[in-house]
Amino acid sequence: MALDDLLRAIEVEADEERLLADRERSAAAAAIVAAAKQEAAAVEAQLAGAPEGAAAEAERERALARLLAADTVRVAREEAFVSLLGRIREELAALRESDGYPAVFRALVGQSRAALPQGQVLRVDHRDAILAAEMAGDLQVDATLDSWGGVELAGDDGRTIRNTLEERLVNADQLLRGRFAHWLDTGTGPAPVGVP
Repeated sequence: MALDDLLRAIEVEADEERLLADRERSAAAAAIVAAAKQEAAAVEAQLAGAPEGAAAEAERERALARLLAADTVRVAREEAFVSLLGRIREELAALRESDGYPAVFRALVGQSRAALPQGQVLRVDHRDAILAAEMAGDLQVDATLDSWGGVELAGDDGRTIRNTLEERLVNADQLLRGRFAHWLDTGTGPAPVGVP
């Protein structure tokens, strides 16, 4: 499907930027972990001959250092994902200007019609009104939608299918997060992205 290919292309394009950001964050996290380990080792060395309460304090310091390191890694990962998501949003927001957009738009219209065959009104962004008129067939085109691209198909019974680029990205969030985490954990590179 054209949208899947587009998302794959966006992810490939963002890989280099994501790798650099991830390496910087990983280096910062590793430095914090190393500093925390050194501090814990120094405290442990200081307290080596001290009473038993001091050993418990050293263990508490080590535990706190581990928690701080884990939190730093979590924050760095979230920042890297948010950065990737921002790049994907920019690419999707600019998709309308690409040569491939009519094919993506056609696919979104087709999917919407398949999901709601009794749809009557095709809502589109005013920038897609001409394109929609060419593809709407028997549907009434209503150019009142505000979106990066895509459609909303409404039926007389009140049911609506929202099939916009924004909605597709929202629906793909958990999938993207999972694949991003897998990629970071394994270092095997990004997995192909498919939008449900």
